[in-house]
Amino acid sequence: MAHEYKKLLIGLMPSDTGAGAATAGVHFGAGLARRFGASVTFQAFVPHASLPYSVAGGLAAGIVAEENKRRRELIEAAVAAARAVGADAGIGCDHDLPDLALDELTERFVQQARLHDVSVLDAGDDLLGYNRLVIEEALFNSGRPVIVVPKTGGRPEPRQIVIAWDGSARSARAVGDALPLLQAAQSVSIVVIGGEKDLSRVAPARGLIDYLEHHDVRSKLVTLEAIGGDVAETLRRHVRDSAAELIVMGAFVHSRFRQAILGGVTRSLLESSPVPLLLAY
Repeated sequence: MAHEYKKLLIGLMPSDTGAGAATAGVHFGAGLARRFGASVTFQAFVPHASLPYSVAGGLAAGIVAEENKRRRELIEAAVAAARAVGADAGIGCDHDLPDLALDELTERFVQQARLHDVSVLDAGDDLLGYNRLVIEEALFNSGRPVIVVPKTGGRPEPRQIVIAWDGSARSARAVGDALPLLQAAQSVSIVVIGGEKDLSRVAPARGLIDYLEHHDVRSKLVTLEAIGGDVAETLRRHVRDSAAELIVMGAFVHSRFRQAILGGVTRSLLESSPVPLLLAY
């Protein structure tokens, strides 16, 4: 049996319209923690606003102080809602409310992520639009997997899981990180999508089936052709058609620069996925 998730880090990214309500990511993370008997750390991710050096004057300082007061109230409401969800789930919770600027706050989250089995973050827009930044930083710099939860939420005990397999090291790492969930699933599909890249020199999907069998996971191979060359949309359609509840995949197979220019499957799915994504880099 693979190791289980025993420490979860859940990012709190309140929105202006959320009225302090717990997000989909909080509900998913609490359910996942209950499933594995894990403890949870909630970390608020709303950076402290500050004045640029070129701006001076009491009026500007007063506006910034008022904005920071508003942000603090949103954070405290989000933490209260998250702790209530944790209490309902019967899990042990801690919380971290750092009052830091964006760079320091991001580094704090990444450092925390290194000391947890998995991080859970919301895909939806947060208060200041920083959620994509923290997702990418956690993926690239924490050495841990990240589960990204869409606004529609997801089942924290997924019965049907899709592995988006391209044979890369990142895909292999994602599969290893997902083993606790794969072993508990009723159905696991290994999806290989042709038409986007040359797969002739990557680890074969048949070999992955054998690997998973050694870890008590029965799986099946599904081979698809990219619809109009769009791998992400092909994967989304398959997930909907098969009623899958989680996608496991390696993130950002191309360089970060190329991803920034061209987009890519990861970025497309972060923008729109019907189910949570378990990502590894």
